[in-house]
Amino acid sequence: MKENVRFRFRCCAALFFAVLLAVTGAFAVHGADPAEGEKLLDLSFDDGTIGGFMIYTNGGTSSLENSNGKLEFRIENCGDLDYANQAYRDGFSLVEGCEYHFSFDISCDITRTLEYRLQLNGGDYHAYYSERIEAGPEEKHISADFVMGEPTDPAPRLAFNAGIAPEMTNDPGGHSIMIDNIQLTATDVSGVVKEEVSGADLRISIVQAGLRPSDIKRFAVTDENEGGSFEVIREDTKETVYTGTLGDPVYDAATDSYVKSADFSDLSETGSYYLKVNSGDATAESCVFRISEDEFGEMFRSVFRVLYMQRCGTELDEAYAGKWHHGACHTGSALIYGTDQYKDVSGGWHDAGDYGRYVVPGAKTVADLFFAYEYFGADGDDFGIPESGNGIPDLLDEAKYELLWMLKMQDESGGVYHKVTCRNFPGVVMPEGETDELVLSPISAAATCDFAAVMAKAARIYKSVDPSFAAQSAGAAEKAWEWIKNNENAGGFRNPSDIVTGEYPDEDWRDEKLWAAGEIWLTEDLPEEMRKEAAAAYVREEQAGYPQEGLGWDLMTSYMTVDFAMLDSDEPAADKSRVRLIQAAERILAKTENDAYGVALGTDYPWGSNMLVANDALILLLAERVSGEVSYRRAAERMFDYLRGLNGMGISYITGFGAISTKSPHHRPSQFVGEAVPGMLSGGPDSRLEDPYAQGVLAGAAPALCYTDNDASYSTNEITIYWNSPLIALMAALS
Repeated sequence: MKENVRFRFRCCAALFFAVLLAVTGAFAVHGADPAEGEKLLDLSFDDGTIGGFMIYTNGGTSSLENSNGKLEFRIENCGDLDYANQAYRDGFSLVEGCEYHFSFDISCDITRTLEYRLQLNGGDYHAYYSERIEAGPEEKHISADFVMGEPTDPAPRLAFNAGIAPEMTNDPGGHSIMIDNIQLTATDVSGVVKEEVSGADLRISIVQAGLRPSDIKRFAVTDENEGGSFEVIREDTKETVYTGTLGDPVYDAATDSYVKSADFSDLSETGSYYLKVNSGDATAESCVFRISEDEFGEMFRSVFRVLYMQRCGTELDEAYAGKWHHGACHTGSALIYGTDQYKDVSGGWHDAGDYGRYVVPGAKTVADLFFAYEYFGADGDDFGIPESGNGIPDLLDEAKYELLWMLKMQDESGGVYHKVTCRNFPGVVMPEGETDELVLSPISAAATCDFAAVMAKAARIYKSVDPSFAAQSAGAAEKAWEWIKNNENAGGFRNPSDIVTGEYPDEDWRDEKLWAAGEIWLTEDLPEEMRKEAAAAYVREEQAGYPQEGLGWDLMTSYMTVDFAMLDSDEPAADKSRVRLIQAAERILAKTENDAYGVALGTDYPWGSNMLVANDALILLLAERVSGEVSYRRAAERMFDYLRGLNGMGISYITGFGAISTKSPHHRPSQFVGEAVPGMLSGGPDSRLEDPYAQGVLAGAAPALCYTDNDASYSTNEITIYWNSPLIALMAALS
C-alpha cells in the first residue's frame, strides 16, 4: 500500500512453498545454502542505527533506539503477554541440516526475565530455537549452538520478547534492555539438506471463479514445447466433455517463460470441471473450476461488501459481518496536529489492512463507485448491508458513509485534513483494539481538491435520491474551492516527523485541481460565478499541459476526462475528453499485445499492481461506452480473467473465490480471526520487493511472479478500499 515499516505476520512459510510449487512448478524460492563460517547476522550497532530491528506490540508499550552504539529496547509497560513487547529482525534464512552458533550481549537496568527466539515468521510462530534468560545491570554474553531441524525457512525471524514473563509477579514499570554484538554464524554445513525443486512440467492457469456459461473461456499453460492437446473433464463423473489443441508457445517476459493458450468457450453447460493437458511426454491437471450462473453475482456482492466490512466508528453486526463482526471503533475525537484542539472525525472506511483513514484514496474509491452507478447501472438495493431495501441504491448508501466522514474532515477554512490515524500502526488487533490517540494530520492541497471534486459530483448524483445531502455536498465543495483559490502555492503533503502511518504524498497536484475545477464546472447547483471561475481554471490547467491519464490515487486525471467524455455535448472540453479517453484505451490495448496474460504492465509490477490491472480494464470499458469498440471490452475481460486466476501465479487474487485463491492477506481483522474476509482484492505482484518477507522469499523471481500469499508481505498481499473499488466498477460493467 504505502509505507515500508509495518508490523504484520501470520502464514506458515513451509505451507507457502508447498503452494508455490503446486501453483508454479517451474521454480522455488529458497534461502541460499550458507558457506561454513558465514555470518548471517553481524550487528554491532556502531553505525548509530537500530540495525533493521522493528517493534511489535500486543498490549505493551515500547520503543527502539540506538544508545551509545547499542540497541536500546525501552519498555514503558509490559502488557499482559510474554510477547506484548517484541523487538524483531528479519532478513536472513535458516537452512535445514545446518549447524549455527548464535550469540549476543545483553544487560538491563533492572533484573528481569525475557526470551529470545529464532522462530517461524507466521502460522503458530513456533521457535526453531529459543531460550529464556535473565538480564540485569551487569552485561552478559549469551551464546548457543543449534541445528536447524526443520525444512529450510528463507524468511524466519529473530525476536526478543519482553512482555510480562511468567516469572514476573507484576509489571516493573519503565526500564531499558541493552542488546549488542548479535551474531548468527553457520558453523557446520556438512549436514545441509539440499532442496529439490519439483513439480509438474506444465503449469496451468485458468479463471477459477465467476465463470458464466456465456463467457469466453480461456486458459494458459507454461510450456515451451510445440503442439499439445487438452481435455475438459467433469469433476463428478470424470467424463471428458470437451477436447482441443494448445496454441503455439509465446515467450512472456513478465513471467520469463513460454506460454501456450487455448480456448473452450463452446462449453456452456454449468458444473464443476478440471483440465487435463498433454504436451510431449508431460501431462498435468488443473485445479477444479466451475461454470455457474450464480457465482458471478455472489462474488460481486462480496467484492462490494468489503467496503462495509471496512466501516469505522460503528459496530459491525454479526448478521452482516459474520465472524468478522466487531464493536464500534475509533469513536473518540482526534487531536489536530500541532495544536491542543480536538475534532470529531468518526466514521468513514478503514483504508487498508490497518485502521488509518485517508481522504485521497477515499476520494478515488467513491469516484469508482460513482462510475459503477452512473455509467454501468449498478443500482441494486439488495447487496446485504444495513441500508439494503431502503429504496436507495446500496452503492450510493455505501459511498455516503465515506462522504459523511469526509465532511467532518473539512476545516472551517474550507481546507481538508489529509488523514486521521494514530502515530504508529497497530498490532494484529480488531479495530476497537487500537486505542492509541488519534491524530489529524495537516490540511493538504491534494486532499482538498479531491474532496471538492467528489463533493461536487455528489451534489449532482444525490440530487434525485437525497436532496438534503446533495445540498450539503454542494456547500462543502464551494468552501473547498475557496481554499484552493487562496492556496495556489501549497506544496505536497509529507508526514509530520512523529507520524509514520501511510503518507500518500503527491508533490504535483495539478491533476487533482483539474478534477476539482471540472466537477465544479459541471455542477449546476453551485453559484454561477464559481462555475465560471472553475471553467477558466480548468482551461488554464489544460492549456498548461494536460496531466497524464490515470485513475489515482496519485493521478486523478481520468476521472475528469471520463465525466466530460460522457457528456451529450459538443462542448470542446467534451470532444477533447472523448479523444483522450480513446487514446488512453488504445495505449493500454497496445501494451496488452506483448503480454501472454493480457495485462498492460510490461515487466514493471509496482506495489498494488492488481489495482492497475483493474484501472486499465475500467478505462477500456468506459472507452467502449463512448466508442462502441468491442476490442476494448474483450481486453477488459482478459484483465478480469487475470485477477481471477488466469495469471502467471495461477492464483485467484480475490479472497474466498477460487480453488487456489489468496487466503492470508495483510488485513488485521482477517489475521485476527484467522480467515480472510471474502471478496478482497490482494495487491498482487510487486517486482520491487518492498517488504522484508518478499525480499526473503522472492529474490530472483520474474516480475509477474513476485507475489506471496503471506500476510507478512504487505507489499504484495495487502488489501485496500481503492483496489476493490475499480473491481466493483469493472464487475458492474461486465454484469
